[in-house]
Amino acid sequence: MKNSRKFCAAMAMLLTVSAAATSFSVDTVSAAKKAPKLSNKNLSMTVGQKKTITVKNFKKKVTWKSSKTSVAMLSAVKKKSVKVIARKKGKAKVTASFKNGAKKVKLTCKITVRAKKAVTPVVSNLTNVPQVSRPSNAPAPTVDPNATATPTPTFDYDNYANCLWKQPAGVKIKDVYSDYFMNGISTNLGSLRSGEKASLVKYHFNSVTMGNETKMESIVNDDITTEHPEGISKANVDNYYATGGEGDVILDYETLEKVLSYCKANNLKLRYHAFVWHSQVREYFFLQDYNWSDYDVEEYAAKGWDTSNYHKLADAETMKKRLNSYISQVIKYIYSHGYGDVVYAYDVINEATNGEGSNNFKYTFDENTTATNVEDLLTPGGSENTESNGKWCFRTNGGIRKSKNGGAAITVDSSPAEVEQSFRENGRVPANDSYWYATMGTDYLYLSYYYAHKAIEKYFNEYQAQYGYTVKPSLIYNDYNTAEVTQIGLVKWINKACNVTDGTDGVVFCNGIGLQSHCVDEPTQERMIKRIVDEGLEVQVTELDERSEISEEAQAKKLKKQYQIYMDYSKKGSYGSTQGDDYVGVTSVTQWSICDNDGGSWDKGHQYAFKIIPEDERTDENLSVMPKPAYFGILQAAGVDCGEKTY
Repeated sequence: MKNSRKFCAAMAMLLTVSAAATSFSVDTVSAAKKAPKLSNKNLSMTVGQKKTITVKNFKKKVTWKSSKTSVAMLSAVKKKSVKVIARKKGKAKVTASFKNGAKKVKLTCKITVRAKKAVTPVVSNLTNVPQVSRPSNAPAPTVDPNATATPTPTFDYDNYANCLWKQPAGVKIKDVYSDYFMNGISTNLGSLRSGEKASLVKYHFNSVTMGNETKMESIVNDDITTEHPEGISKANVDNYYATGGEGDVILDYETLEKVLSYCKANNLKLRYHAFVWHSQVREYFFLQDYNWSDYDVEEYAAKGWDTSNYHKLADAETMKKRLNSYISQVIKYIYSHGYGDVVYAYDVINEATNGEGSNNFKYTFDENTTATNVEDLLTPGGSENTESNGKWCFRTNGGIRKSKNGGAAITVDSSPAEVEQSFRENGRVPANDSYWYATMGTDYLYLSYYYAHKAIEKYFNEYQAQYGYTVKPSLIYNDYNTAEVTQIGLVKWINKACNVTDGTDGVVFCNGIGLQSHCVDEPTQERMIKRIVDEGLEVQVTELDERSEISEEAQAKKLKKQYQIYMDYSKKGSYGSTQGDDYVGVTSVTQWSICDNDGGSWDKGHQYAFKIIPEDERTDENLSVMPKPAYFGILQAAGVDCGEKTY
């Protein structure tokens, strides 16, 4: 019996050990399967290519680093992934560092970048093509100013009478409001140039605003081009040192040319949106020598460049020249290539009065001041968004901080490490912080209009005889802030500061205000418009849309009331017609997109006048767009009989 108990105890112990061993083995295998790893251990890329590396089997934040950013630049840095951009031929390592429990882990991907194959450019045989005078250090853009850039249509929507958005027959939004204001739509390059939506745009509207194609990120491009196979950003760095910092910023006109040439060929006018915005910028534009990731500091020393420029913010004087170069070159391109009659308005600055919390700055402008220096026109502080006896108080977006969540400001005196950290955290979309304010303070606000006004005066006159230009465009300040006194005060100060700078008096540099009108109610809209036009300023409704929380019928009723307000305050409306010859009023109304649920995060949760037909509800294979009640509400505001569709 005793031996039996010993045997049983031994067997029990053996089974326990065996189970533990089995459990250990299974856990070990399981742990091995779930160990963090990179999606790629090696990447072979061509200059200009972009590829994403991801950390698998790990949920916490990862720190990414490139051993040579001039070869492999990191972009779109996220919690567990990073985009690698191949900048030039060479080798680099991208490392992901993180803590896995108590253990520090580093995972490395080896990057090999090959040179881009040479492309033989196609030489145009066109003659008498007007050219832009470019600085000798900046190659001319390879676009054809005489081309219409009109795509071959896949279906003839223009002559297809069954389009649902052509009802009532022969009625067009642009025609029923032609006596009152321009009728516009915001779109993208694809929807502008081809397909059913392109035909809808031409049919109903005489004005377009591009959502992204005319913002800085498209004009100050970051892509590889035939002229600059290593990138425009690198070309700007090389140009900076080749010209002792005096060369014009090198721009990319290819996308702009496609927009302008199509608009001209199809009798569409363009609202240029926008030269200056705190978002969608190019970070390197604000560095002293443009170098964000094209050269390492070691390469500076090897080239004999000033290493103190490395990741240094540009000083105010440098930025003034750069801002002028950027704005003036674009305007010169437009006038010298025959498009001066296409652009009827420029959103020179977009959304400068919406700084967040402690990072916005309040100022007071007294329009009765006799100050003769720009520096004396503004007084820091004031009761925000108010006006009293000609003293207008407004706020501006603040400068860049070390972290999106707060911290000390980044300045021209900040260290390279601080600037690099800030750029990586803030990127091209720095919340409501502003690279413009960080480098120029409030000067950028009025100088943007000063430079635009001067460029238009110069190039309008220079090319007027050649192209028969007759009308100059409006220069607009565009914003969603519903405190109209903020915008009025800002515009009044801009005009005063420009006149002081120019030694003039009463010259209008900023013509008016663009009211974005995202989901704004009718009483607020009318109050804002009346207050602005009563100050002698122009109003353009620039980004009109509605929330999805209201029904389609409610949206139709609301838009009907809004368009009636816009008519009333236009020059020929019931209010405007009583205000005298100098009255400008509402001159343009732009809906901010074509269709509901048309892709993209912005369209989700916003409503427009048209919508995409669900595939299972389409009765005509050629049609995918239909009008909503809102469309008929817009027509009814102008007195169009829409039959049973009454709102």
